[in-house]
Amino acid sequence: MKNYNPKKFTQFVTKIFQKTGSNNQESFAIADHLVDSNLVGHDSHGVIRVSKYIEWLNKGNIKINQSINIIKEENNFVHIDGNFGYGQPIAKQSFDLGIKKAKENGHCLLAIKNLGHIGRVGAWAELTAKNNCVSILFVNTSGFGILMAPQGGTDRRLSANPISIGVPLKNNDYIVLDMATSSVSEGKIMVAKNKNIKLSEGLILDGYGKPTNDPEKFYKDPVGSILPFGGHKGFALAFMIDILSGSLTGGHSSHPDNDNANTVINNTFAILVDINKTVTNDYFYKDIHRLSQWVKDSPKSQDTKEILLPGEIEKNIKKERLQNGIPLDDQTIKQIRETAISVGMNEVGEDFINNLIF
Repeated sequence: MKNYNPKKFTQFVTKIFQKTGSNNQESFAIADHLVDSNLVGHDSHGVIRVSKYIEWLNKGNIKINQSINIIKEENNFVHIDGNFGYGQPIAKQSFDLGIKKAKENGHCLLAIKNLGHIGRVGAWAELTAKNNCVSILFVNTSGFGILMAPQGGTDRRLSANPISIGVPLKNNDYIVLDMATSSVSEGKIMVAKNKNIKLSEGLILDGYGKPTNDPEKFYKDPVGSILPFGGHKGFALAFMIDILSGSLTGGHSSHPDNDNANTVINNTFAILVDINKTVTNDYFYKDIHRLSQWVKDSPKSQDTKEILLPGEIEKNIKKERLQNGIPLDDQTIKQIRETAISVGMNEVGEDFINNLIF
């Protein structure tokens, strides 16, 4: 495990996507998002995804240099088709439009279908919060992304169906909830597999429906499945998110008979509210500060050093990794290096990789 320079690694990943035909803006948007995911500690949604993205592109599951197609637009509502483009640039275009409408009209509902892997969902809640909007995001993966067993079930029936909520604070700060409704994201299973470590108990089933903590068994044929978090409560939330983000957007709920069942497609339903249209900034910030202090001042249990609000762990990790670099295991580096060479970056030898070390 070595630590790598975030800026240099962003440049490296940007070039990989440029080599496949993505324009400069799209290539940087993808690379910047992936590296930032590593910076905040979400390694499961970071540069480990580079090889998989290029694999999907080569299979025709992703289209480069796409723009949003507006199906229907009203003052407070936009229905968008992402045209199977990369999720990061499509999401940025979509949320920029949603923020604009929320600012003009008080709120906006965004229904987005057919975009590639959207990445770390919390990044889009952060974007809205930085623009003084509260947001709630629901995401599903129709077809190829079915990974999670229902409560009491033993095979894959739902996607991980994340939810994110963003709240603006003073000085461009924010509180962000970002969580999957599965007990663990598939990306974290991939990270554990690359690091050759076991998972915690109670997260996944093997292909025969038996509990396991071995990430290898999740990927072996027959493939395993992920359990919902919190038992029936997590399953119920995941089921409803599938309806909101899949059925309501027209991008389909999780089902193997979907016409895009062999394609990795995210669908998103989001609610954006400009806080200035409901209350004053001063009241909103003060009330959240009062609530935050009330919660954090609770007497701590024996093993607790600090009570953390949603998103504080990510902020702390980002501060540390900006100073010390992003840690990446040798297997992930090997996969990215092989991908870079496969797209024509023959200069990516050992010296090139060593130059990326922090």
